[in-house]
Amino acid sequence: MEVYDDIERCFDSGWSDGLPVIPPYGSLVETMLKACGWSATELVGRIEKQHIEIRGEHLAAAAVMAGCKPEYGRFLRAVGEALVDPALNLSGCEVTTGGVSTTVIASGPVVEELGFEHSANALGANNRVNATIGRFAQLVRLFCGRAGGVLQAHGTVGHPGRLSFCIAEHPETIWPSFHTQFELPAEASAATIMCTEGPISVNNHYAETGEQILRTISDAIAHFGTTNFYYRSGGYLIVIAPDHMELVQSAFTREEAQRFIFEHAARPTHDLIGVGRIARDPAAMWEVRPGEMRRPVRSESQLSFVEAGKEGGKFSAVIPRWTANIEVVSKAVTPAN
Repeated sequence: MEVYDDIERCFDSGWSDGLPVIPPYGSLVETMLKACGWSATELVGRIEKQHIEIRGEHLAAAAVMAGCKPEYGRFLRAVGEALVDPALNLSGCEVTTGGVSTTVIASGPVVEELGFEHSANALGANNRVNATIGRFAQLVRLFCGRAGGVLQAHGTVGHPGRLSFCIAEHPETIWPSFHTQFELPAEASAATIMCTEGPISVNNHYAETGEQILRTISDAIAHFGTTNFYYRSGGYLIVIAPDHMELVQSAFTREEAQRFIFEHAARPTHDLIGVGRIARDPAAMWEVRPGEMRRPVRSESQLSFVEAGKEGGKFSAVIPRWTANIEVVSKAVTPAN
């Protein structure tokens, strides 16, 4: 009953994402600190505009509360460092009306070493490592991104990934490993953080060519409602499952697929104005050119690919990045001893 009472006290204190947490007992936090290689008072990062300081004990406590094992320590350290990197804009992710999540992507040998799920239900894996590491990232956003409750969330609709959203790439990939898109070596393990909206399912069961798959993905990216049509500063994570990848890789390199989607994910500007997605008299800073096609990204580098999912179903997914998450933060994970 004592532990149950402590769990209830965590709820009462606001130390929860709505689900029960492991109470952050000192002995558990100390063990997690050691596993991650932080000291309790070590300053891991700052959020300058909100005068937030994030110490090792804050991150270790969040890992304990999320249910992470100490064995995940080296990966948690990379995730923690990525979350507090100023380029990520953690506080903005917490308070935006977009209601986005801090999304973790695991890639490289660490996927197999820690037992991440990368096949069936790759975007919603409910095994412990995916679920708790994804939840760790969300708890850091929740506790640290709002300055201990001073700032409030304003997500208009949000999405379920704000509880946990952790994707793992296949340990063996057809194209180079996911993290090579962010200047890390192919042989490395990596923890990558993006601020993202919820996934959009891409269904194509009858395509016979890779081009047909990429055209379908392009259409899913350029739907009228995509937030990025306005600012064009975010990007898209494209999750390609094996059955679709078999067709795509037979005709396209990753760079060629990136270029194809960039060229085809577009709509006529007058159509966007017609449905109210762009103002009829937009400010110059939005770079709206009437009569031209408009893309939701300025550069093909804003499109990235991850290979995940199970054979047997002809689905892929598009995950839009938050428009104020201009930078993707990818950190190398210390190799296993």
